Amino acid sequence: MKHHGRATISYNGKRLRTKEGATLNLGGTGRTAEPLDDGSVGYFEATTAPELSCTVPLTQDLAVQELRDLVDANVVFESDTGQSWVIREAFTTNTISVGRDVAITISGQPAEQL
Repeated sequence: MKHHGRATISYNGKRLRTKEGATLNLGGTGRTAEPLDDGSVGYFEATTAPELSCTVPLTQDLAVQELRDLVDANVVFESDTGQSWVIREAFTTNTISVGRDVAITISGQPAEQL
């Protein structure tokens, strides 16, 4: 059985040439345990934002300003296992520092499996 090894990430149909190690937290409903004085444990729910993190090499053709200003995008995370997710209304959450590599963090609506 094949395990995840590589991810392909694209935004608005443009592919990012990412380095190994991209991750996606799907977001959605998160639960927090709430211990009670009678020894039982309940929970409460809250919406958690998705978070896609990736690193791309700084190249001549990398649209750094476009990535910095990214809002209202459709971002797709495709695993080499054949599974894919989309983050709609996505936006870049971090300020971008340039160097040898560029780290990018994206959030938006909870990820939906395609």
